Amino acid sequence: MENNSNGAKRREDVSMFMVHFTRNTEDRRSAKENLIDILCTRVIKPCNSKGLFYATEGVSDAARTVCFSEVQFNAIKHLIGKHQGRGVELSSYGLVFSKDFLIQKGANPVFYVNTYANQERKRAIFEAIKQLDLPKQKEIAPYIEIFGWTSSGSIYDFHREHEWRYPGDFEFEWKDVIFGLCDDEQIEEMEQLFEKEIKFISPYMNLEEVFGRMVLSWEESRYDSYREHFGTT
Repeated sequence: MENNSNGAKRREDVSMFMVHFTRNTEDRRSAKENLIDILCTRVIKPCNSKGLFYATEGVSDAARTVCFSEVQFNAIKHLIGKHQGRGVELSSYGLVFSKDFLIQKGANPVFYVNTYANQERKRAIFEAIKQLDLPKQKEIAPYIEIFGWTSSGSIYDFHREHEWRYPGDFEFEWKDVIFGLCDDEQIEEMEQLFEKEIKFISPYMNLEEVFGRMVLSWEESRYDSYREHFGTT
């Protein structure tokens, strides 16, 4: 197993990649349009406040976060569409970043509290957090969530997303994007739109196809570096 930039050994059961999915929004913009906007501005803006304490006075603004899923390439497709307990329907459009990049940016995994059995653990954590001063509440509020029954009797369950969150606007450069995600028939169009600076894959590709896209991207970047070095066109 290889070591990452933090010196930790790579594990085959843990993904090196983080995915941000776009979706159709209430302003009637499609997931594809929202992805294009994100790439043009190089900023992912949080849609709303998240976490167990999102509605707590003074905490709501700090709980506005951008969400990512820690997932291996061959499992991305399983997060798309409708799932019980998840109020959003993720599309096949999105961006793939390295986990190391998100760690350096300050993203943090979500801690989930099980409420399928009862609400006691949730109440205990809520009461403990309320004892902290406001700056400390704001620091940890976005990263604590439940999975299971809500107090209103519905199910809220995102724990299979292996979710990470980043507070506020998430800024990046095109070079930070490992891959863009889109439907297979949209790949050529999307790559042309961004002058092939960003490679795209379909979340339904198998690992061999994804690896092929990686090799292609590497070969093209190596060719470009040669061309720049020798001044050829």
